[in-house]
Amino acid sequence: MQWDFKKLQIGAMVNVQAYKHDGFLYRQWTNAKVIFHNKKHVVLALRGTRVLESRNSAKGWKYKDDAIWFLPKRSLYNTIVLLKKGVGSLYYTNIASYPIFEDNTIKFIDYDLDLKSYPNKDLQIVDKEEFKTNSNKFNYSHRLKEKIFNEITEVVNLYNNEAYFFNEEIILYYLNIMLKDKLIDEKNYNSYYQMYHKNYSEETEMMMQLRNFKTKKY
Repeated sequence: MQWDFKKLQIGAMVNVQAYKHDGFLYRQWTNAKVIFHNKKHVVLALRGTRVLESRNSAKGWKYKDDAIWFLPKRSLYNTIVLLKKGVGSLYYTNIASYPIFEDNTIKFIDYDLDLKSYPNKDLQIVDKEEFKTNSNKFNYSHRLKEKIFNEITEVVNLYNNEAYFFNEEIILYYLNIMLKDKLIDEKNYNSYYQMYHKNYSEETEMMMQLRNFKTKKY
């Protein structure tokens, strides 16, 4: 069944809840802003969003850095891109159920496995022991596990092809939306813009050097 997201409006402040397979609410994000929404996905801005952990009775913590959250409607994953000035983009992909929307809250079931990518480091699959434990504890079906492994392969392919949220031009597109919506200021936007285009410049220079190396006679 495909969930009805018609009531979700761009510009709205929403909550996000992540559950475990048994229905246990283990994490909640409060006051995330919807910056884009279409048939494919929902995109949220997280700066200032408060996060509450079920295992921690404290008041939780807030996003102090800019972050963009991509929640595809028909994929078993969602990805938070954390932007750190002078460092780069940090990617956190949650393997999870299709999201639903009710009571002004986006909800999904977290399936333990995460994929993480930091600047100058390859994509890594983490929390494999937690997945193994919960797979037995909650009796994940063979069909579910097969779907999860297929979705991990899809995320890896996106990473290798620099597609979707791994594409820096797409990140800049949503940063531009955030700038127009005054969620980031022009100084921060320019800092991110230069950071990404510096990467492109370095890559272009490397390709030119390689081309010269190939054509040079030895």
